[in-house]
Amino acid sequence: MLRRATTLAVATSIVALFATATLAAPTASELFFETPYLSKVEPGTTLTYAYKHVASEAKLGDSFDETLDMKVTAPADDPAKRVAEVLIHRGDKEGEAGPFPTMNGNPIALILLEREVKEMAQLSKGSPFYLRNRVREHLSSGTVTPARFSFDGREVEGWKLTMLPFTEDPNKDKLQELVGRRYEFLFADSVPGGLYSIDVVTPKADGSTNIIETSLTLTGASTAPAAK
Repeated sequence: MLRRATTLAVATSIVALFATATLAAPTASELFFETPYLSKVEPGTTLTYAYKHVASEAKLGDSFDETLDMKVTAPADDPAKRVAEVLIHRGDKEGEAGPFPTMNGNPIALILLEREVKEMAQLSKGSPFYLRNRVREHLSSGTVTPARFSFDGREVEGWKLTMLPFTEDPNKDKLQELVGRRYEFLFADSVPGGLYSIDVVTPKADGSTNIIETSLTLTGASTAPAAK
């Protein structure tokens, strides 16, 4: 009986050990910069994202909706690699971004963050280089917590990366209300491209409402039929 109890205790400990390892969170840097999300995407796949930008006042810029289609391909000389190109639709206007020859991260996130930097630089009259560096620093040290969300009609287990890059910035007085800007990213290995959504919120200084809200959400993935 003692041997059986000891064996059961050891087995329980092993299960607990593996459960702990499974739940261990990735670092913010691993989650955003280092994971090869696109390597799991079949070449010829297009990932579609809905982008929404809402400004509460005209002086803060325009509000608009967009659709971003990111087509993932593989170079003919190296099918293990991936190249991403993005087609941007806003009303009857179209734009392009890329190509992005990449294995790690998701280029869609970089497009949104570059827009963020440009917007903050225009509103604060600050240096885009300074702002870009602050955002990048915090992306590698943000807070990562487990997350559950719905995608394509199913529940997904993933991770939420949260950061407030300017709350302790030595130049935060120059950013005015932008200092409270908060970023939340949702990632999951089971989601095509790894990145499910990005939400960026800028609250008023008194916290009463939000003056700027931006969201980007994966809405689907489609694969072009193979050429005959």
